[in-house]
Amino acid sequence: MQDIKTRYEHAGRFLPGQVERLVLNGEPVIRRSPAGVLYFAREYRLPDGAVAREFVSLARDGSTAPLFDAAKLCSLLGLEGSVLPFSDCEFCDTSLKFRHQGADCVWRFADDSIIRLPAPLPEETPSPDEESALFLRGHDLWLRRCASGEEVRLTWDGVEDCDYGRLVDYDASITMERTGYVQHPLAVWSPDSRKFLTFKIDMRPVKQLYAIEAFDDPHSESIRPRLHSYRCPFPEDSDRELPIVTLWLGDAVNGTLRQLDCEPYCFPLLLGNTSSSYARWLEDSSAVYFTWFSRGNKKARLCLCDAETGEVRTLVEESHEKFLNVGTGGTLDGFGNYRFSNFVTGDRKWSFWQSERDGLARLYRYNNADGSCEGAITPEGIIVQQLVAVDPERQQIYFMANNLPEYSDPYYHGLCRVNFDGTGFSLLTPEDGEHMVRIFPDCLADTWSRVDQAPVTVLRDRDGGFLCEVIRADISALLEAGYIMPERFQVTATDGETPLYGILIRPAGMEAGKTYPFIDYIYGGMQIANVPKAFTWKTANGRESFGGLQEYAQLGIAGIILDGLGTPCRGRKIHDVSYENIHGCAGLADHVGTLGQLKTLFPFLDLDRAGIWGNSGGGCATSRAMLEYPGVYKVGVASAGNHDQRMYENTWTERYYGLYNRETYLKGDNTALAPNLEGKLLLACGMLDDNVPMAQTVRLIDALQRADKDFDFILLPRLNHNVPADPYFIRRKMDFFTRWLLCEEPPAEYRFPR
Repeated sequence: MQDIKTRYEHAGRFLPGQVERLVLNGEPVIRRSPAGVLYFAREYRLPDGAVAREFVSLARDGSTAPLFDAAKLCSLLGLEGSVLPFSDCEFCDTSLKFRHQGADCVWRFADDSIIRLPAPLPEETPSPDEESALFLRGHDLWLRRCASGEEVRLTWDGVEDCDYGRLVDYDASITMERTGYVQHPLAVWSPDSRKFLTFKIDMRPVKQLYAIEAFDDPHSESIRPRLHSYRCPFPEDSDRELPIVTLWLGDAVNGTLRQLDCEPYCFPLLLGNTSSSYARWLEDSSAVYFTWFSRGNKKARLCLCDAETGEVRTLVEESHEKFLNVGTGGTLDGFGNYRFSNFVTGDRKWSFWQSERDGLARLYRYNNADGSCEGAITPEGIIVQQLVAVDPERQQIYFMANNLPEYSDPYYHGLCRVNFDGTGFSLLTPEDGEHMVRIFPDCLADTWSRVDQAPVTVLRDRDGGFLCEVIRADISALLEAGYIMPERFQVTATDGETPLYGILIRPAGMEAGKTYPFIDYIYGGMQIANVPKAFTWKTANGRESFGGLQEYAQLGIAGIILDGLGTPCRGRKIHDVSYENIHGCAGLADHVGTLGQLKTLFPFLDLDRAGIWGNSGGGCATSRAMLEYPGVYKVGVASAGNHDQRMYENTWTERYYGLYNRETYLKGDNTALAPNLEGKLLLACGMLDDNVPMAQTVRLIDALQRADKDFDFILLPRLNHNVPADPYFIRRKMDFFTRWLLCEEPPAEYRFPR
């Protein structure tokens, strides 16, 4: 085996910022011009190893041609050669829009002029036709008529912590303040730009949380520490201590705003042209529909508001004794600029509603005339996820689904289609893997892959018929760097019957007959599945892919990721395992209970050298694993963990624990298990974490100290919740596992390049 410094150097190839450039054309984005021209950016590698792009048009037979003269554009921009300085663009017959030197620019083909567009005002929310814009002044909502500059005041009663359209984020309030986020009113405009839906949020009843910025702020002349505060409710808080969020309908033509007669929300919400929007307009602008759900997610409604009268009708209502899996993250749920998999037809005749009432999520059709449910329109057995498109002329619905019999893994998502009446169901993406699809008027662009299959992008007609292969990802540089292809595996859950799915990454340079330590990269939150399904080489927010398991493989440590009982995407029976059982960490018992099966599948795993790590819900799961199963995991790293569920924001916690019951919630207090610690535990948190308060980790530290237990702790003074992206933490985490799992000393004085 190579010396530890060499192995660290190899591991450094897979760090965030290093690995991204090793794959070409792994996630091409195919676009369509107004005239119907398909085009995309094809990546290629320069002699110095950097990645460049050429934009090409795409024909239905797979042939490509330059979309425009790249050398000419570079010359117009004062650049030599033909390497374009942007990675995306918007093309039409007469011009090209792109971003250059921090500004939006337009190249006009007729006269070869380059126009630098004025920057949009960050404090405004413009209408689709850009003739009106909403903005906040103080705590009130105003309307600006862009052509004349006229300003119309819409409200007069806004006060501090009681504003119109203000973004309130329990997960990033301080982060937004520190990074200079500019508030603009959240609203969803009607397509004709005449009406808009917004809200008023009263946060005054909500109690405060605090964080201390203990270091000098470069924007301040004083070195005195600063106290930050934000409002965030806990599960123990009463209904009177929650936000009050009311919906308001605006008229941009008349400059008026009126409150809708419907039940308020008890949590912040998002409105706008984003995938998280709670509301969506009909295409003819005659009405807007929105999804409401109660505290604890036990009741939900689909409501329709008439744009002229402001009358609100409840079209669908559903309740459950546990929780309704609506509006949750991580399940691909979302419909264009709307996060829920439901919709109302343009003629208002039918509503379609996603429900798990039969155990697996299906689409149900409702008759809006009498409110009756006309039954499910999707087949039994498959699980409906994201609505992708609706074709009102052909009365067809396109949606992503999983648990499809054509696929080898029930988590794989494919594009399906069904008629409004439930006939004509078909799977349009037959390849066995995870699919990401864009729909155009006459074709589909589909990129599919698996963790062990590099991405392939194909073009299909609207019926799923194969047209051509567009491009295959080039992963040669990734493999040359030493990338270990993950292996898929299947084990049986602790219930003795449910198949569970995971991946394993072998150590680099394995030697026959040797055993190796391993790390279980865990999340533990029951709102998402943790095991990657698509080909993976990078992740978002500056974090390591696979939780760093590719790096650890270079050191000689195996890695596993497993989804246990209690996770979503498998139906109510499996997901309900997490109800009133957050402390179960979405199948932590299965991580422990299947180790014997893993040893049989992979005899080189050394069960006496098991490590575990995770962030946030994974930090909670790691500390729980170390304390509840002290003889199983010898080394653990828990960052930014919500170690006591009573101290986390109520919307997530109440969905799975139910409304506050002290006896139930005490089961989720990991600090009570502190005397059980036997192995090596590293705790870490950001001092400015505005998602999981630093106090969570401090309480666990206090409990461990009172139990006279040894542990390690890293405090990151400038960091928020995104601990896994911090280079210092990444290195210290690697050092910790090297020292206690490999039983080697990390290379002295070695540092990863930044």
